[in-house]
Amino acid sequence: MEKNWFYSADGQEKKGPVPESELQQLLASGHISAATLVWSEGMANWAPASSVAALQPPSAAAPVASAAGVSVAAATVTGGVPVPQGLGGWMTFVGVMHIVGGAFACLSCIGLIYGIPMIIGGVGLIGAKNLFNTLPSIDPAMLPALEKQRSAFKALGWSYIMMFIFTVIFMIVYGVVIFAMIGRMQNIAH
Repeated sequence: MEKNWFYSADGQEKKGPVPESELQQLLASGHISAATLVWSEGMANWAPASSVAALQPPSAAAPVASAAGVSVAAATVTGGVPVPQGLGGWMTFVGVMHIVGGAFACLSCIGLIYGIPMIIGGVGLIGAKNLFNTLPSIDPAMLPALEKQRSAFKALGWSYIMMFIFTVIFMIVYGVVIFAMIGRMQNIAH
């Protein structure tokens, strides 16, 4: 059975459902552009048609929007390699930690100054990870850069984990010291 799609050329009026073959014809004929947002069951969010491999002609590389908003071709070329294993997981973890940390920072007036950018950065990082999920393969020349990126996110992720562990240990020690001091003060008072 053919998959059904919804699409929105202007970002507001949603049309569909239409069969996948009809949506491919609309794209091929130019009735809708590659920038048209599309969605189908199983997708987390709406995405540009250019980033959906199923809607591309079999011989074309799937264009993907870059951070600068310029459409670039995904490396579905011969010799493409998969995105490094673990990169997406660490990107998600660091993104979520940025959002949580930013939310806690926003609880104070001064913290708003860096809390809001942390939240925005975390959301952007998760969005970038979702773009990686749309790539069937990458150009092998990009592999060293992505490996370094994975190492950086892994180090940052472990830093978050260690900060959490040390914070818990500090709170326990601090609590023990405070209770010991209170007990000592009560003994002195009696």
